[in-house]
This record gives sequence, structure tokens and C-alpha cells, in this order.
Amino acid sequence: MGEKRNEIIEEQRKAREEFLRLKKMQQGEIEPEAKPSEVAIKPRTFSEKFSNFWYHFKFQTILVLIICVLLSIVTVQCATREKFDFSVLYFTYTPTIDTQLDSVEEYFEKYATDIDGNGEVNIQVVNCSVSDSNRDAGRNTMFAKVQSVLVAEHSTVLFVIDDKAKQYFDDAFDYSIFVEEPIKLGDEFYEQVADEKLPLPKDLMLGLRIIKNTGFEGDKEAEKIFLEGQKVLEKIKKQNG
Repeated sequence: MGEKRNEIIEEQRKAREEFLRLKKMQQGEIEPEAKPSEVAIKPRTFSEKFSNFWYHFKFQTILVLIICVLLSIVTVQCATREKFDFSVLYFTYTPTIDTQLDSVEEYFEKYATDIDGNGEVNIQVVNCSVSDSNRDAGRNTMFAKVQSVLVAEHSTVLFVIDDKAKQYFDDAFDYSIFVEEPIKLGDEFYEQVADEKLPLPKDLMLGLRIIKNTGFEGDKEAEKIFLEGQKVLEKIKKQNG
């Protein structure tokens, strides 16, 4: 009988405690407990932890991985990309494929020096040749490329042009873009770039573009390349006799 009474008293005590706890919760004195459905199951194994992480951060993880891959590709490309001492613009009204200009690059490399200090001379020829026909859909693209080189490429100071390309510059500007009148490229040039199947047009000229009173004036790198281009031009003039 006494044991039964003790159980009743204990149940009454628990009921009072639960009543007081609920009352405190209603008054904001203690935080309410989460519902069973709201209680998160804490992952324990690696597989459970990974699944939980993937569920919550799947899209963020994919985005980070894509960014890392792109950065890796850009880094490799920058590290392996061939570096050039300076560039030569090839602008004629006779369409020319890039492989025809490989020998032109070699021709200028013969007269240039290693100004970037990487141990070798590398010259890039930028192909901006266009068709003489107004029906050529790519003409405007090439003209835009030429303008882009003039405005933004400080490393391009020597221009290989023909008569029509020179007329284009004369019409486009109210001043000469060249330091002096472009010189005719002589027999020595054509002997080195000779290709019976894909010959370059005759009467090509070489000009040195100005940087004075342009956006490149005062740019140390642009001025260094300009001086190199000037030296190359003088060497070729002497070779032509």
C-alpha cells in the first residue's frame, strides 16, 4: 500500500514539474523544445556526413569546381602561350592565309633582337589581309581588327602593307600614321618568303607607325618596342641598299 502511494506522489510531482515547465515556456522564460519532426538526425558515418553536405551545398560545390577548372585552364594557357618580342601587322588587299606568313615571321626574326629577355627572338605577324571585293563579308571584321591594333596594341609597330592599304590609312586619317614614307620590300625579302604555290603579292611596303601624340606616348614598354621596330626598319633599309 505504501509503495502504491509513493508512485502516486511521484507522478503528481512530475505533473507539477511539467506544468511549471510549460508555464515558463508560455511566459518566455525558457525556449520551447523542438518537435520530434524538427529534430535533425546528426550524421555519424562519413557517408552520412557527405550525403548531408551534398544535400545542403550541392550547387555551391559544383560552382566552385567549375571555377577551379576554368582557373586551371587559364593558368596553363598563360604559362604555355608563346611570348613575342613584338608584332608586325600584315594588311593587304590580297587575301593571305596564316601559313603563308610563317616565313615572314622568320624574316623579321632575322633582324630583331630578344627584347623581352626570354632567350629567343619571337615575332608575331598579325594577318589582317582582306579581299579587294566589296562583296566579301569578312572585310568589315578585318577593318575593325586593323583599327583595334592601332588603338590598343602597343606591341605592333611595324606594318607590312600594299598600295591600297596605304591609301586606306591616308583616307582614314588627316595625318600620316607612319614616321616616314614606308619603304619597298626588296628582292631579299621575296627570296626568303618565296612560295611558288602561294606567293605573296608584289610591291609590299614596310612602315613604322608613330607613337608620338598617341595613347602610347609615355608608355615605357611601347617606347621600347618602338625603338626596336625602328632598328629593324633601318637594318632592312640597309639590306635593300
